[in-house]
Amino acid sequence: MTDSASGYTLQQASVAPAADTCDEPVRRTIAVVDGNSLMHRAFHAIPPSMNAPDGRPTNAVFGFLNMFLKMVDAFHPDGIAVAFDKGKPLVRMEMLPSYKAQRPPMDEDLHVQFPMIKQLLEHLSIPILEAAGWEGDDILGTLARLGEQEGLDMLLITGDRDMYQLTTEHVKIVGTKRGLSDVQLMTPQVVEDLYHGITPALVPDFYGLKGDSSDNIPGVPGIGPKKASALIMRYGSLDEVIAHAEEVPGKMGENLRAHIDDALLSRRVATIQTDAPVELDMRELSFPAFDAHAVHDALGELGIMAMQNRFLMLIGDDEGPSSPDGETLAVADALIARAETAEGIDEAVAELVRAIDAGEWIAAVIDDDKKDGALFGLTHTLWVATSERLIAFEEPEGTEAVSTEHAGGIDLTAGLVRGVISRLLADARLCAPDMKSLIRELVPADSSEPALTDALEIDVSRTFDTTLAAYLLDSARSHFDDGYIADTYLSVSLPPARGEAGAPTDAPVASARAAAVARAAREPLARALELRGAKNVFWDIETPLVPVLVAMERTGMLVDPGCLKDLSEGLESQIDELAVRIRALAGDSDFNISSPMQLSHILFDVMGLPTKGLKKTHRGYYSTNARVLDELAQDNELVRLILEYREKTKIKSTYLDTLGPLRRQDGRVHTTYNQTITATGRLSSSNPNLQNIPTRSELGHTVKTAFSAGEGALFLAVDYSQIELRLLAHLSGDEHLIRAFREGEDFHAETAARVFGVPVDEVTPRLRSRAKAVNFGIVYGQQAFGLSQTLDIPVSEAQEMIDRYFEAYPGVRAFLDRTVAEAAERGYAETMFGRRRPIPELRMKNATQRSFGERTAMNHPMQGSAADIIKIAMRRVAERLHGGDLHAKMILQVHDELDFECPIAEVADVSAMVREEMEGVVKLKVPLIADVSTGVTWADAK
Repeated sequence: MTDSASGYTLQQASVAPAADTCDEPVRRTIAVVDGNSLMHRAFHAIPPSMNAPDGRPTNAVFGFLNMFLKMVDAFHPDGIAVAFDKGKPLVRMEMLPSYKAQRPPMDEDLHVQFPMIKQLLEHLSIPILEAAGWEGDDILGTLARLGEQEGLDMLLITGDRDMYQLTTEHVKIVGTKRGLSDVQLMTPQVVEDLYHGITPALVPDFYGLKGDSSDNIPGVPGIGPKKASALIMRYGSLDEVIAHAEEVPGKMGENLRAHIDDALLSRRVATIQTDAPVELDMRELSFPAFDAHAVHDALGELGIMAMQNRFLMLIGDDEGPSSPDGETLAVADALIARAETAEGIDEAVAELVRAIDAGEWIAAVIDDDKKDGALFGLTHTLWVATSERLIAFEEPEGTEAVSTEHAGGIDLTAGLVRGVISRLLADARLCAPDMKSLIRELVPADSSEPALTDALEIDVSRTFDTTLAAYLLDSARSHFDDGYIADTYLSVSLPPARGEAGAPTDAPVASARAAAVARAAREPLARALELRGAKNVFWDIETPLVPVLVAMERTGMLVDPGCLKDLSEGLESQIDELAVRIRALAGDSDFNISSPMQLSHILFDVMGLPTKGLKKTHRGYYSTNARVLDELAQDNELVRLILEYREKTKIKSTYLDTLGPLRRQDGRVHTTYNQTITATGRLSSSNPNLQNIPTRSELGHTVKTAFSAGEGALFLAVDYSQIELRLLAHLSGDEHLIRAFREGEDFHAETAARVFGVPVDEVTPRLRSRAKAVNFGIVYGQQAFGLSQTLDIPVSEAQEMIDRYFEAYPGVRAFLDRTVAEAAERGYAETMFGRRRPIPELRMKNATQRSFGERTAMNHPMQGSAADIIKIAMRRVAERLHGGDLHAKMILQVHDELDFECPIAEVADVSAMVREEMEGVVKLKVPLIADVSTGVTWADAK
C-alpha cells in the first residue's frame, strides 16, 4: 500500500507458507479448521453485542468468519474443511471418566451459534466433519495423516497446544494465540524451541507428566511444564523417565513413583487419535467453491454484510449482490497538487470535478504537521479519495492566497484547501471520518476569524461521517479508528502508515490511508445502519446535528478573565487556610495533602481510622477515593476538611486557572462537542468541559458568575422538567404516573403520598425528598443498596420503599422487567427513536457485571430517548433562529438544558419559540415541559 506514483491500494496483509525448495511437483495445501476451538475463541474475543436481525447473537459467528478470512488471506489453501465435536467425548471418557468433567456447560449464547456457523459453511460449500463421541482434535489428526500420505501439505487451524504433536515437515499447526488477530505457524523446529527441546513426537509424553487442568488430565502432582521438559530432556521419553524414577530426588521423585499409572494414562488421553471414522476425498476438495448469491443470502440472514465483499473477492466477483461500485478497496495513483504548482492544481481539480459530476462518493481528510498541543502547523494538506485517484491538496500555512479561479467552479481566493472543501460541501457527495473538522476549516472556532460559509446552510443529506456511523452501530466502544473500521466493515488488516512501527519508507501518511478507508467503508457502513435499524437515528438526528454543533462552538461563551482571577485568588487564600488546619489536625507540617499515599498513611496508620471493608491499591495502601472519604467524613473533622480542600483545589485548577488562557481572540471560550463518546447518546463537552461544572455545589455556582451574555443581552436557559420521569410514564403506560403528570401535580409529593400512605397535603419536605430520591433512583435502575447510600438509611428500609413504589406504580415494574428481558434476549436496549445501546454485561456470568447490565437496560430507554429528544430540539431551534429575524444565539447544551445569549428585547419571543420547539419534539402520553429562566450571568439564570 503506497502513496507514491506507483499507486495507492488498500490491501490485505498476506503471509504465505514457505514453498518447498526441492524439485518435486508443487503440493496442494489443505486447511482443516477445529470449529469448536475457533468458535470458543471468537465468542470470548468479540463483545456479545452483535445480533442477527431476528435477535440471535452472532459475535462468535462474526469472529469465526473474521479469523477464517485472515487464514485464507495468509495461506491461500487449495481446499478447506471444518471439524466439530459431536456429543460427549466418549472416546477419551472411556479412558478417563473424569475427562473434561469440571468444565461448565457451554454458554447458551455460544451454543445457539453453532447451527448458524454450520449453515454458513454449507452455503460456502465447505465440508463439515463430525463423528459421534469423537472430538474435532482427532478428526484433524486423522485428516492430517491421511493428507500427508496422499502427498498434500496440511494446515491445522486450532488453538489447542496438544495438537503440536502432529507437526511434521508437511503438517503445520496454525495456532491462535490471543483472540483472533495473533496467530503462530508451528513447525517441528518451532515446537522444539517452544518446549525447550521437546519434539512433536514427545508432546504426549510431556502432557503425561505435567497433565492439563483445562481437560482434567491429572499428570503427576507437582510436575509443571519446566520440570516435565527437564525430565524428558534428561532421560529421553516418559518411558525412560519412569524407568529411572528411582533416580529422581526429593518430593518430585516421590510423586513420580506414586503416580506412574496416572502419567501413562495422561499420555494416552493426551495422544491425538488418527483413526476417527470420517471420510473426505481431499484430492477433490477445492476452495473457493461457492457463488455470489449464496454468500449474499447467508450473510444477509445473519446481518453480517460487512464481510460480503471479502468473500466475493475470493471468487473474483466484486459485482455481486449489493457490492460497492467497483472501487471499494483501491485508490489509484497519488496526485500531489501544491499551491505553487498551477499544473498540479489543474490536474487535481479536473479529477475532482470528474468525480463530483459522476455523483461519486468522495472522501476527504484534513492533515497538518502541527505537534500535539500546538495551535498551528507549517503546512495544511487535504487528502481526497475518488474512485480513480488519491489527491493531496497541499499548501503551506501563511503563504499568499492563490488569486486565480480554476476550472470547475473552485474558488481558490481563500486558499487551495479551503477552496476545495467549499466545492465539496457545496456540490459533492462527501464522506469523512470527521465531518466537523472539514466544516471547521471554513467556519473557524474563533469568531474573530472570518467564516467562508454558514454552517447551517450546508446540505447534510450529501454528507456521511463514517465515525458517527460506526458509533451508532456499537456505541459501547470507545474508539472507532481506521483499523477498527477497516477490520470490522471491510475485513482488511491495515498496513502501518508512515512513521508507525514496521512501515516502509514509501508507506502512506495516516491521513491518506484514512481517506481511502472512509471511502471504502461508507457503503458497508450505510448497509449496516439499515440492517441494524440505525438508519433513521443517523440521518434524522446525528447527521443534521453536525453543523449545529459547529455553529455553537464558533459562537462560544463570553467569560470575564478579571472575574476568574479574583475568584481564583480568593479561593487560593481559602485553600491555604484549609491546608494549615488539616496539617495541624494531622500533626504533620510536611504532609502533602494531595498525595493519596501520604493521606492514607495519616488517616489509617497515624490516626487509626477504621479500615474494615476497604481495599488497598496496587501500591499497597488503602484507597482514599471520594466514596471512602464521604463515609469517614460523617464522624471526622479532618476528613471533612480534606473533602473541602479537594473540591476547592479542583475548582481552582480545572476552571478558574484554566478558562482564562483558553479564551480566543474574540474573548470567548469555545468548547468542543463530541457525538461519539457516550454510550447513552448524550453529547459530551471537552477543551474545556463546560458540562461538568458542578451544578449543586456553591463553588460550581460561583464559577458560573464569570460567564455572561454580553452588553444588552441576557443569559437564557431553557430546561426540560423531569424529562426522564415523563418518559418513564409514557413508556411504562402506568396510569397513576400518567395521571400525576397530566394533572400537573407536584409529582414527588404525589409519589410520597402513594409510597408512604399519607394525604398529599400532609407530605413533609423530608418525605418529598425521599420520594424524589426513589423516583430518580428507579429511572437509573437503582437497587436497595444504592438507595440506602443516597438516603443514609438501612438497606431493609430502602428495599421497603422500593417495594411500595412498585405497588403504587405497578406498570413501572412490568415495564422495567420487560425491558431487561428484551435487552437480554437481543443484546441491546433501544430508545423510542431506535438508538441501540449494546449491553454485553447482561450475558456475563459475573453477578456484579450482570447487575450493571440490568440497570443499564432499565435506564437506556429513558436516558437515551431524552438525549435523542434534545438533539432534535437543538436542530429545530437552530433552524428557527437561523431562518427568522431573531439575533439570539444558542451557545451551550448541558444534559436537558439549552442556553442562549439573547438580546433583552427578544427574551419573550425567543423563550416562547424555544419552549414551543422543545415541548413539541414528540407527542407523549404526558406533556413535555420546558422551564425558562434568565439572568445577567450563567449563575443568575440557574
